[in-house]
Amino acid sequence: MRRWLLLLAPALLALLPLGPTARAADGGAPQPAQAQTFGIQPASATAPDTRGSFSYGATPGAVVKDHVAVWNYGDRPVTLRIYPADAFNTDTGGYDVLPEGRPSTQAGSWLRTGATSLTLPARSRQIVPFTLAVPAAATPGDHAAGIVAALRQETKDARGNTVTVDQRVGARVHVRVAGDLKAELTVEDVHSVYHPSANPLATGRTTVTYTVRNTGNVRLAGRQAVRVANVFGTVATGTAPAALAELLPGNAVAHRVEVTGAYPTLWGTAGITVDPLPVAGDKDPDLAGSVRKQRFASVPWALLAVLLPAGLIAARWWRRRRNAPPVRPAAPAAAVPVAAGAAVLAVLLLAGQFAAAPVARAADTGTLAFDYATGHDDDAIDVVTSGLCPHPAADYLTVRITGAGFPAEGAALTGTVAAAVYRPAANGGYVVPLGNTLRVVANRAGAAPLHGAYTVTASCRNKVNPTALRDFAGVLTFSSPTTWQAATVAPEGLVHAAAADPAAQPPIPAGQAAAAAAAPGGGPSAAVWATGAGVLVLVAAGGGLVRRRLARRGTAGARA
Repeated sequence: MRRWLLLLAPALLALLPLGPTARAADGGAPQPAQAQTFGIQPASATAPDTRGSFSYGATPGAVVKDHVAVWNYGDRPVTLRIYPADAFNTDTGGYDVLPEGRPSTQAGSWLRTGATSLTLPARSRQIVPFTLAVPAAATPGDHAAGIVAALRQETKDARGNTVTVDQRVGARVHVRVAGDLKAELTVEDVHSVYHPSANPLATGRTTVTYTVRNTGNVRLAGRQAVRVANVFGTVATGTAPAALAELLPGNAVAHRVEVTGAYPTLWGTAGITVDPLPVAGDKDPDLAGSVRKQRFASVPWALLAVLLPAGLIAARWWRRRRNAPPVRPAAPAAAVPVAAGAAVLAVLLLAGQFAAAPVARAADTGTLAFDYATGHDDDAIDVVTSGLCPHPAADYLTVRITGAGFPAEGAALTGTVAAAVYRPAANGGYVVPLGNTLRVVANRAGAAPLHGAYTVTASCRNKVNPTALRDFAGVLTFSSPTTWQAATVAPEGLVHAAAADPAAQPPIPAGQAAAAAAAPGGGPSAAVWATGAGVLVLVAAGGGLVRRRLARRGTAGARA
């Protein structure tokens, strides 16, 4: 059995030790192969240089000559194979090249190395020339490949079977062919499935799968956001998928995201937003975001399982009452009609599910600071609130922008996300990365070009009720359609210090979680009380129906 290990990175990959030992085909434990350390990096004709990868701009038909340094870091001689190969993205977005023996048809076929095999003494290096010949018919845009140094070793496993281990390192080669450039990421194959909860008051979860494809001709990075909305406008945001580091033209990456927080309302809408970004060190033409929406069924089966039997009982009672002859005086007024009980139960269950947050009142206010003083409309922006939400364990946070060109209610810069998701900052507030660039938001809202002052507001709210509990506001002023200045700037290093601590969680004051759970209108305790009260009403109503029916049967039997 052969196990291929490819280590490709944009930095000096020669410094990386190489891969684990392969396993024997019959499952026996392998004997460790003796480690060999070697590497490869860009070079001049005489010595290695500081380039992290090979990057060229060329016209069709151009010929480029360059060099690569191959190293043996070990204390034994080593024989390495040297070959070029096409590059591609793995299913998870990683950078890989074709294995040896598989023919290249793209940029890998444009490369020719001065040697296909090298024997290097211990602790030595050798410079290998290579030629890049761009075909006259090459299409405009980016083309990627790699120059690989590979070592094959054979060893024995515990059962005496021969195991072949291939170790590979490589240097990336990027070629941009002159011509019309198109930067575009497209969302494809969206599929959403709602998974209901057994709790009639719970939100359940939605699984959203989709593919991001580079349908342009330049390599791109990108940020992604997945949101689910129900028919009442409640928006829930899933955990952000990993950012796209480098998606090559024509390649695609598949994603699967779980989203909770949007109540099932028979129908829901999943929205996937992908904002393309230039790869580090690159600058591309107009970068337009891609948005894809899909409707899906979100049936609250647990809630229906409670309401439908109640409705059937009420309908049967009403039919019997309408058709029954008036054999005796009506039931005492104290008896609770089943229809009323079912109606009360339905109202209480719905109230428990869509109840408002605490009584609406004027929202507390705070300030919102930006991570730098000036920027552009296509910059990724982080904002910092001056404090926490009133109920950090239970509240949700959403960010909007208002100003010239936007509708009166503003436009969303993030989804409605649990406040506890955001990282805490040293000032006691939240660090909130904005899900979209200002350019993307302005284009979608028809507010471009931006000019003058705009207010960005982060609002704490209940999961369902949009009434603000606390607002944090900051102002951006556009001096040109693409350049802004921030009125309030976060202290230097504050955002980066928060982002550097992956285990950080927002501080929640002692007893806050319990207080939030008991908060009136929409908290878990309110939902439980609503459900309990509704069930009691239904039981009382059903008991009255049973007693009257038994009494009627007794009367009929006595008459007979």
